[in-house]
Amino acid sequence: MGLERSGNTVRLTQAVPPWIVVDQSIATITIGSHWPGQLWRVRVTQLGDMSGLVAQPGYWRAAAIELREALPLSALFGPDGAAVAGLLAQIGNLSRAQAAQLAAGLPPQAWQAYGRAWMRWSEDRDALAPPVTDTAQAESLQAWRGVLAATRRGDKARSPVHSGLLLIHTLLRQRAQAVDGDDAFVLIEDDGETEQWLAPLWRDAADALLYAAMALGGKRWVAPADAAELTRAWRGVFGES
Repeated sequence: MGLERSGNTVRLTQAVPPWIVVDQSIATITIGSHWPGQLWRVRVTQLGDMSGLVAQPGYWRAAAIELREALPLSALFGPDGAAVAGLLAQIGNLSRAQAAQLAAGLPPQAWQAYGRAWMRWSEDRDALAPPVTDTAQAESLQAWRGVLAATRRGDKARSPVHSGLLLIHTLLRQRAQAVDGDDAFVLIEDDGETEQWLAPLWRDAADALLYAAMALGGKRWVAPADAAELTRAWRGVFGES
């Protein structure tokens, strides 16, 4: 993709694919591998070819845009995104000792609190709503274990902290590789295919960070008692930072 910039206008050198992709909502932005970056509110000044897309795809293909306003990266993770951005900054310097401390401090039932937050979000029920007591719904908590992104009716959001959980997992995998190399992963055979999973220590450290991000950034869907459970391991390493 060839780009040229003149003042606040950015355009393709030729109005042909690949197009500049402009999301219509922060909640739908897919964060690429080059983190951190820059976030801008823009206006599409020349539309690209929108043919062949589903109705209301949630983004525009653009040949030219006008940069209107630089936004803080924390906006990517919702109203309480600053706390999530702070947690992301911690991953780049995470030591093996800290990862082990996160894993050791992980409450055994914290995954249930994580699942309850996901369920409230998926049903758009805030943290003050009555707790889920229906047996079938309670059993569905297991289905939310380890989930990083999902869909719900009414919008195109991916999680209570938008793409934050996906980014945490990606950065944690990168950090695990940098610290432990291939020992940070295990190979799992499943239906004739080999998948690379995080080794138990790094898997549990990842869970501790994901749970903390849910509590810090998804406050609307996390009950106070669940928030304490979700952040316990993280606070044991990083305090109130």
